[in-house]
Amino acid sequence: MCLKVQPPWPMPTETATVGQVILKADSPYRLIGDKLFGQFSEDAYADLYSPEGKPGLSPVILAFVTVFQFMERLPDRQAAESLRMRMDWKYALHLPLTYEGFDFSVLSEFRDRLIEHDAEGRVFETLVAAFREVGLIKERGKQRTDSIAMLTKVRRLSRLELVVETLRMAVGALVKADREWSAEIIPPSWEERYGERFVMQRYSEKEWKEYEAHIGEDGQWLLTRFERGGAPADLKGLLEVQILRTVWAQQFREAQGKLAYQDLKKYDGKTQIQTPHDPEARYSRKRHAEWVGDKVQLTETDDKGYPHLITDIVGTGSNLTDYEELSPIQQRLEERRCKPAEHYVDAGYMSGPNLKESQNRQIDLIGPLSSVVTPQDRLPDGITQAQFKVDVENNRVTCPQGHTVGNPTPMDYSLRFQFPKQVCAACEVRSRCCTGKGGRTIGINAHYEQVQAARKQQRTEAFKKDYHQHRSGVEGSLSALVSGNGLRVGRYIGQKKRHLQAVFTGCAANLKRTASWQAGKRPQIRHKGWGLAAA
Repeated sequence: MCLKVQPPWPMPTETATVGQVILKADSPYRLIGDKLFGQFSEDAYADLYSPEGKPGLSPVILAFVTVFQFMERLPDRQAAESLRMRMDWKYALHLPLTYEGFDFSVLSEFRDRLIEHDAEGRVFETLVAAFREVGLIKERGKQRTDSIAMLTKVRRLSRLELVVETLRMAVGALVKADREWSAEIIPPSWEERYGERFVMQRYSEKEWKEYEAHIGEDGQWLLTRFERGGAPADLKGLLEVQILRTVWAQQFREAQGKLAYQDLKKYDGKTQIQTPHDPEARYSRKRHAEWVGDKVQLTETDDKGYPHLITDIVGTGSNLTDYEELSPIQQRLEERRCKPAEHYVDAGYMSGPNLKESQNRQIDLIGPLSSVVTPQDRLPDGITQAQFKVDVENNRVTCPQGHTVGNPTPMDYSLRFQFPKQVCAACEVRSRCCTGKGGRTIGINAHYEQVQAARKQQRTEAFKKDYHQHRSGVEGSLSALVSGNGLRVGRYIGQKKRHLQAVFTGCAANLKRTASWQAGKRPQIRHKGWGLAAA
């Protein structure tokens, strides 16, 4: 399919006449039709199409219809029908009132095209650039970042359900791909055992144990048939068979000639498949919350006299920590010319390397550093690390009793200072300082000066007031995306598709906020109490 590039077309007279009478000033569709549509060029999407072939639909129309879907939480069929029937959509896209639309399947093909060419963010970046050019994003202003869990749309499985469903899906894929070979190899008894979706609540405890007794050996038997070369080559490459091989390697081990479950206490949190229905979804836990899916990182502006606009939104793996994501976020903001002067984050993003890197980017990273609790902190009169004098320039540490050590051992992002065992053994305050048998050990972050300055700042009242004023609002923004745009649960299977959902949800939110702002509406300010003190 090719693209015959056309310049932005003008608004039809009939559509303009009706829309300007009916559409309200705060309608995002009026904002798009009046000011934004002309800034989107089909040239920006030409590389997504082949130079030859049947002409395709305008990618600008498809991109905006996809945004409208997430704005109103519509499936593909309803979105295609809305484009055919609704006047406000036609006004936004400069279409005649008699425009008949297209088949709904084109929308999924367009999303696949964006993902294939890593172009999920093009609409978002164009919108951000347009808002920046008209002065809705303050240059070197204040921005805030937070993350939220995005759950996979499939049901979370128990361990037994995982392995049974994995085998069932692999057998089903084999039968569909090569029925003749499958009929010769797969035992007839598997039809009854694995022919239907396995849900533990439908079976008794006795039946659970029966499945557990056979499932490991059955799956290994099938994998052995592939390893011995008896299966056609095209069957070995089936995704379901690859998932079966991975899950069995992760879940089982050989013990005394039989397969037994692996001990998953040493699970690294990044590789284990949680469900064969969505093999890219990963288990994650944050304090008391557990989920299987991804994580969405959101950054928005927070400047007085400006709307709260999302400048960066991305879907990532749920097992990636917040502090790992901060540097890529700031890099993207810099590339979009939206780099803030002050960046508000929570403790999950704060670390010595992030403080140093933000400083190099001329960004003031503002947030609370997590406190480090040592055994000495728990003693009533313990000698804590704060009582030691650190000489960063000369790599020396002096204890409260005057003993000094140097020559630290380099560790990951830190330096380790070890006081001699004999010195600490003869010290009169050893019971308050050393909890082990050896000498006192002091770990100093490689970015010690930045960390100490940040800790000193966060203890001030000015910091607490400023941080609360600018950081707390991002929670409301995330809540609005969940309740208004359905961001909590992924609409699609696969991490890239969920990232696309997050990006287009950010586009939808920005359009709504900008339309409201330009119509004179301002974000609500919650007042506590009766306001008598201010009066």
